[in-house]
Amino acid sequence: MLKTATVTELRTELADYLRSLKDGPLLVLSHSRPAAVLVEPEMFDLLLEKAEWLEDLLDGHRAVQEYHKDPRIAVEAEEIFERLGPG
Repeated sequence: MLKTATVTELRTELADYLRSLKDGPLLVLSHSRPAAVLVEPEMFDLLLEKAEWLEDLLDGHRAVQEYHKDPRIAVEAEEIFERLGPG
């Protein structure tokens, strides 16, 4: 279950709430509405890494779909290297 804290609670007990992040994310409420989610830095890094990985998968999926629509869009790697020139 997601823990919650109001902005006022967070302001007065910040150190305790930061320590509690090891047990999971904290949803911060402002005027009874979600305002932010606090997570440990390691969790944030992991989430970013997973999001980037998923974006790469989606890009690959789109490329395959485009190829299936028109296989002529594929180019041999050697041709690309020739276009790029000496490196």
